Amino acid sequence: MNRDEEDIKKGIKRIWIIWGAMFLSLLIYLVVCHLLEPSWVPLATHDFPIDTFINSLYGVSIVIFFLSSYIRKFILNSNSSTQLERFTQISERTKMHPAVFKYQTAVIISLALSESIGIFGVVIFLFIKDTNSLYLFIAIAAAAMIYHIPRLSEIEN
Repeated sequence: MNRDEEDIKKGIKRIWIIWGAMFLSLLIYLVVCHLLEPSWVPLATHDFPIDTFINSLYGVSIVIFFLSSYIRKFILNSNSSTQLERFTQISERTKMHPAVFKYQTAVIISLALSESIGIFGVVIFLFIKDTNSLYLFIAIAAAAMIYHIPRLSEIEN
């Protein structure tokens, strides 16, 4: 196994750890909200437009779900000379293979966008104490994270 293959395998392990930590954060959101539920008093007042708020977060979540996939593919498929030069410069400073650095950047951005969907569920829970919406948003975020799971084949391409 040559040096590049070792760097790539080490990099994919690091990316898997990041993915696992972000996926675990969704479970932490569920546990915290479940522990808060018995004593939590919703923040929304009676004149708060709850339906509009929830529907807008559903719409934003759908946009984020598709946008995260588009951004990931855009970063991975972009071959502009300035971007490649930047990735090479940063990877030299961090002692990381350029392909791994580029892939890690794409994965972290797509996972952060996916996790924000779960955070929307937490926000709804805090505002109106709606556990069904919390579970639904966390499930959508988990599905997005599973969709964006790191793959060694993507780095090799």
